[in-house]
Amino acid sequence: MHKTKQKDKHMKNTVPTSIPMLVIAAHKAVLGSGLYGAGLPLLQNTNININADLIALTDSIMAHGTGKTELAIRRETSRTAFETSRDFLTLGRDNFKPTFGSEYNQSWDNTGLVGSLSIPRTQDEVMSVLLSYKNVMAATPALEVPGKEITAVKAGELFTALNTAVNGVETQEGILSDLMAVRDEKVEKMSKRLSGLIQELHMRMDGLDGRWLAFGLNKPGATETPDGVGNLTAVLIGPNNAALKWAAPARAEYYHVFKRVVGVDADFVLVGSPADLDFNLENLPANAHVEIVVAAVNNGGEGARSEVVTLVTH
Repeated sequence: MHKTKQKDKHMKNTVPTSIPMLVIAAHKAVLGSGLYGAGLPLLQNTNININADLIALTDSIMAHGTGKTELAIRRETSRTAFETSRDFLTLGRDNFKPTFGSEYNQSWDNTGLVGSLSIPRTQDEVMSVLLSYKNVMAATPALEVPGKEITAVKAGELFTALNTAVNGVETQEGILSDLMAVRDEKVEKMSKRLSGLIQELHMRMDGLDGRWLAFGLNKPGATETPDGVGNLTAVLIGPNNAALKWAAPARAEYYHVFKRVVGVDADFVLVGSPADLDFNLENLPANAHVEIVVAAVNNGGEGARSEVVTLVTH
């Protein structure tokens, strides 16, 4: 018999750090505490307490998500208002050129285009020039081109729209920051709740108690599942028999041998549970393609299965 040397390495229970996995773990904890909490009994991390924290966490995640969506909408509104305003400034500049000249000179300063005829590329600068356009056209109505909506009124409308959009983004950024803080607080509270649950279960249950699994947790008294089986070989030793061998992975106590007859079996079928590193498959169907995999097992469960080896019988 060729067993691998056992290592003193047992299953661990850790609280997930990612928010989606934390929510999944909390749902499992709610189910387990609903089944066994009263009977153990759980005194601090009860089903009611876990479920209340889960509801609060879920609500905070949804509120934060809604806040992010609203911020994206407001940013798009701001971007559109910004681009529309720049287009207006460009059109106005080109229509002012017969009056002020096609090249920059100091007579352009009253329009807000100081030092250059380039249209500004920041929101604050665009709003400043919009106000200057508004004032210069209000003072000199001859500069207006109503047919192209180059008017003092239009400049004022665009300023108001852009200013409102920019303020809307800044306001929502503040709201989102507060929503994130609330969400993070609920995440921390749930993390502490699950940590407390694990500690309380240690006081209430043996490390190999099957009820650990109902909480979505590992049995802490069980050995960590074995590594995957490697170097699996399969050789025909007769028309319908095969000899299997594989390398011993860490923490294996015994093995599961599976076969699948292609075109017959929908999934792999367990055909043996040897403790050695070899196994004979007998009475395989004739003229068949047979797929074989092996997995190592211990009291912590089944490890990853080997790669598939295929045999063709005679």
